[in-house]
Amino acid sequence: MSTQKLTKQDDFSSIRDAIANNRGGREVIERILKAYGFSTRISLCKQLGVSQSTMANRYSRDTFPADWVIVCHLETGASLQWLSTGQGAVHASNEEKQTVSIKHIDITNGIINPKSDVFIDKALLPEGLNAPFLLTLDKTFFLADSYDGELVDGYWFIEIDRISSVREVYRFPGGRVRIENGKASFECNASDVKVLGKIITKTEFII
Repeated sequence: MSTQKLTKQDDFSSIRDAIANNRGGREVIERILKAYGFSTRISLCKQLGVSQSTMANRYSRDTFPADWVIVCHLETGASLQWLSTGQGAVHASNEEKQTVSIKHIDITNGIINPKSDVFIDKALLPEGLNAPFLLTLDKTFFLADSYDGELVDGYWFIEIDRISSVREVYRFPGGRVRIENGKASFECNASDVKVLGKIITKTEFII
């Protein structure tokens, strides 16, 4: 790659190539460590919520850790370009900065726990969102948006009887809804469901 300023198209192409090649994982993990400011991979395991054996397996296989790159980008604001390829600056300059800060909340046992705000690349946010925020639940990341309207078919961040969760919801006639939860699926009145946000995207760990 020449030293001339990269265009956005160049950025995306090099990131896609890095993912497609599925190699260079060790170097990527080292950059992730640097982005967080950690000196050991054990600290990184704790941050990512993965076992040391999972980390060792990824490191030895040298496969591209796309999920960890995304998480690191969201939590540190480090450039996707730099994390993926080592090219460019760790963080974009103020002039080139394409990230925005959004709220981050974790859901544990149905309880909402506010976390530190995270930075996300504007290119990853769909247009037309009102007030996007990030949810973490069982090692799964959800991009959600505030919502003020009727509950319709889709995935929702909801609260029932003071228990918060992310569920797929179907709207029925007569103000009834079905809450999908495997064998524990059930129907109730739409008025029994408090809508906390609409789910836009979902990212989950494979391992």
